[in-house]
Amino acid sequence: MKFPKAAPCLVRIPAAIATACLFMALAVACGSYPEIISCDQIPPDGCPLHRGGTCDDVTCGAIYRCTDGVWQHVETCSNPPQDAGTGPDGCVITTIDHTGETTGCKPDLQNPDCPVAAAEQCVTTVCQSDCADFFLCTKDGWSAVAYCNEDGQLVTMP
Repeated sequence: MKFPKAAPCLVRIPAAIATACLFMALAVACGSYPEIISCDQIPPDGCPLHRGGTCDDVTCGAIYRCTDGVWQHVETCSNPPQDAGTGPDGCVITTIDHTGETTGCKPDLQNPDCPVAAAEQCVTTVCQSDCADFFLCTKDGWSAVAYCNEDGQLVTMP
């Protein structure tokens, strides 16, 4: 049986539609990026893996990995954390003035910006988290109160 001359045209139309659909799907897929979700305060005596935390550090009781905004336990260190200073668990806690603090600041902070509470942990490990800058929510909006310098040390602002 011989096909009429119009038949090859019918074969090309579905292929053209399929090609157009493929390009549209790729454009949508390439244009969307996953939202980065940072972890909040690391568990007590914990050290983050991605910032070089290891059990060789005597202040680390365990190693954690930040996955989708949740700390996942990776390893328990065999030696209990050693005294790194004064305070609970051998840890010096950063104290930041919360005068004028309120809630409801918009827009929400984006990684590596974090709320002030994330800075109020052991000074030896606070800059090993996903956070680089710390903010206090005030009636005038977000106010910078601390940051991690290039040496990985927490610096509080006046």
